[in-house]
Amino acid sequence: MFGRYDMNYSQLRNVQRMVEEAEKRTSDEMKTYPSLAKFWQAFFYIRMTERLGDIPMSQAIAGISDGNFTPVYDTQKQVYMQCLDLLEEANDELALYVGKYKGGEDLYFEGDLLKWQKTINSFRLRVLISLSKKSDDTDLNIKGQFQRIISNPVVYPIMTSVEDNMQIVYPGGTSDKYPVYPDETNEHKQRNAIGEVYLSLLRANEDPRIFIQMEPGFAVNQDVPDREKLVSSYVGANSGDDMSLIAQGINNGLYATISYSLYVKPTGIPCVQLGYPEVQFILAEAINRGWINGDAAFHYTNGIQADMEFYGISQSDIDSFLARPSVIYKGNNEEGLRQILEQKYVAFFQNSGYQPFFEQRRTGIPEFHVGPGNDNGKIPVRWMYTEGEFLMNKKNLETALERQFGGSDDINDKMWLIK
Repeated sequence: MFGRYDMNYSQLRNVQRMVEEAEKRTSDEMKTYPSLAKFWQAFFYIRMTERLGDIPMSQAIAGISDGNFTPVYDTQKQVYMQCLDLLEEANDELALYVGKYKGGEDLYFEGDLLKWQKTINSFRLRVLISLSKKSDDTDLNIKGQFQRIISNPVVYPIMTSVEDNMQIVYPGGTSDKYPVYPDETNEHKQRNAIGEVYLSLLRANEDPRIFIQMEPGFAVNQDVPDREKLVSSYVGANSGDDMSLIAQGINNGLYATISYSLYVKPTGIPCVQLGYPEVQFILAEAINRGWINGDAAFHYTNGIQADMEFYGISQSDIDSFLARPSVIYKGNNEEGLRQILEQKYVAFFQNSGYQPFFEQRRTGIPEFHVGPGNDNGKIPVRWMYTEGEFLMNKKNLETALERQFGGSDDINDKMWLIK
């Protein structure tokens, strides 16, 4: 998993080409593309820097157009500052068109510009909370930016319901099936074991999501009536174990696996990239940390409620869950923060890509297993730079490596973001 990361400059060149093509056209919807391009630029630069550290940005795409194939590496801090500026500009520019024009048909919102504006600002909140270790940096002004967004909902609209989720719905055709659906040539049912770290969070709170997301191993509580309705029937694999041992455990019916009926089908379920529950947990964390005023318990509860509704859980079951002493918010303290982060981790199940890993890397919650399956001996914290950079841009890359890690390029090197 943590090898060399294939950087996203091809996607960024596509974004630039999108802008160039839009500028050739005169229709109203084309006016929105440059603004949306700034969001995608920030999105892909953030994707790279949170995996690698310093990356080329200021000289990257424009530099290639000018014949500069050896761009310098911006520091990670500089990348974040530029991306936050891009998101500010994207919001301000798109606001000029909301209610006046419809954007072009798109995969996520079918041209609904208000939902795009909400996504831009919600993504900005994700970026700001990811910088929690740098919250006192005067250049970044993390708390000030966060407060400005939350205190001006008309200027900075954010997601207000699951209807605003940035998500992909798979039609289930030959080339657009849900990712875990097996290929037609694969006659075996695809089985993915649930990690015990995740499953233990659900078992501890008698969480009804456990009965929807997964199926118990056939050897667990096999003689117990209605075993599928008992949380004790769901046992997860130790993610630190060797993969061959985990595979053997699956075959022997020891571990819970993802629900075949829910996930292993051509359409699967909506694949959320950025969703309302996450935004609610971000707000709860910001209040807990004292960045903004508000009721952290309200947003914490909203996040849980929304994620459970996503799975079709009845309101009575949701109410019973929220009334459990172990679930009731413990206050704006370390215990309350842990509750927020654990429930946020639960709400990331099967969505948002590597976001749950980045959250755990930032906070240490929940604690991951380490064992024989971790050849590294511990949980890595970053990917390594692609070999192409060593071949084509070696001097600038080596300067960046020396600046960040004393010349090293290792999966255990701590980048500025998490120091």
